Amino acid sequence: MELFSIKEYLNSDEIQTFGNSDATIDIRTIKLLTKDQTRFHKNILYLGPTELLPDANLSLDSTILCYGKSPDPSVYQGSKLRILYMENEFDCAKMFNDISDRLQDIQKINTALHLLINAFFTEQGLQYLTDVAHEVFGNPLFVVDTRHKYLAMSAGTIADTTFASEENRIGYINAEGLAYLKKNRIDERIREQNAPIYFVNPLHNKGMMVDAITINNIEVGHVMLYEQDRPFGEFDSILLHRTSRIISMELQKDSFIRANKGFMYSYFLAELLDNPLSNYSTVAERLETIGYDLKEDQYILVIPAQSYRDTSTKLDIIVEQLRYILPHSIYVIYENSIVFLISRNRKEGITEHEQSQLTQFLTTNELTAGMSNFFGDLRDARRFYKQAVKSIDMSKKMNRQGPIHYYSDYYLYHIFEMCEQEEEIRFFIHPGMMRLLQYDETHGTDFLTTLYEYLESPGQPTQIAKRLHIHKNTLLYRMDKIRSIMDCKIETGDEFMSFGLSYKIMQYLKLV
Repeated sequence: MELFSIKEYLNSDEIQTFGNSDATIDIRTIKLLTKDQTRFHKNILYLGPTELLPDANLSLDSTILCYGKSPDPSVYQGSKLRILYMENEFDCAKMFNDISDRLQDIQKINTALHLLINAFFTEQGLQYLTDVAHEVFGNPLFVVDTRHKYLAMSAGTIADTTFASEENRIGYINAEGLAYLKKNRIDERIREQNAPIYFVNPLHNKGMMVDAITINNIEVGHVMLYEQDRPFGEFDSILLHRTSRIISMELQKDSFIRANKGFMYSYFLAELLDNPLSNYSTVAERLETIGYDLKEDQYILVIPAQSYRDTSTKLDIIVEQLRYILPHSIYVIYENSIVFLISRNRKEGITEHEQSQLTQFLTTNELTAGMSNFFGDLRDARRFYKQAVKSIDMSKKMNRQGPIHYYSDYYLYHIFEMCEQEEEIRFFIHPGMMRLLQYDETHGTDFLTTLYEYLESPGQPTQIAKRLHIHKNTLLYRMDKIRSIMDCKIETGDEFMSFGLSYKIMQYLKLV
């Protein structure tokens, strides 16, 4: 047990430290300080009165917790001795027993960790490690990945509820369980604490302790401990946090990235982005040869280098997790970016669940991505790769925040950017819109915002008024005023389209 942990346990506010300030030293046991003692050990905490303190000039690398008359701090300046002094009176025998009990508890944790580490080195896999963890904790333990799929669960675990039986059958946390975890911010609370959290799960009718499994600071799953066979103890949280680190190492031994097929796909995609093939049938044949089933629609996802900080180890973990979230995908590291080719059936596309999982993963790990429009011909892959890259560039130019940026949200701004090379695009703004902008600037009004909300939801005055936090009658008055200022009809088809386009140009030029 590190010395700083003992200080925290004793309430460090009541302790003065003299001499050596290193509080990371590992303390393994405690002994009483005796008169004329000459033999000291580095990893033993000695307890006794200040009159028994050894000479500071002796080169002793040891730790002493003392009480009584205050020692002179200057005497121990530069000494190897770590002197902890408690000025307030306390029961010495009780203090000795309390620290001794604490150290024994830590020894139990170390013994448990020793069993888990031995299980890790037996090379018998995640399931065996999970079974050993069950014996160590005296409670069942489960491991799930970021798709909420059960990777391992303690052997002999009894599903004592209908809910648990259903999850065991499908091998996933079901929709009701996911809704509960999301509603109660379980994942967010774990990240905020960087430690296991405890909660009573009404779906399982028992307490649970959950911790994140990370590889190089990338979240790859969770380990869950059920309070089924015995109540949780004081040190279960500490032990579970360390167990999650051992499970992390076990998962790294069987990395999905090492699959040979993944490298063949990467080589193919890199070649496709460099040299689009002219013969589509050749593309399909090559994909079939390497065992890839091409669907009707393709998407390109790009995570730029500055987003993943160009760390090679972390990069592998990011890719592995994205393969879980976006199955049936090809990836490559291209122009220092992570590039995914996602192939989907036209009817399904990228599902809401996949988009939700992708957004959550990118947000959790502070990553930014761009997504192209869908396309059908792989000969166009490079063009749509550029779309994904451009969506990230435009998001920065437009000061848009968020983990994922879709080209479909930025294509107009991309057009404006290209038009700027030939013409000043401010001249394409409808004159009525410019009059409204000048009116707002002169009178301190915000009619442009009102018009924008109207353009977004035409024919829905109640919803528009609600978003603007005004009464419906106030909205109708404003719209009449806007028509008067602009001197034109807003509802006319051509003008309606022109106003929407003009507002986008004004956004691009940062006029609004």
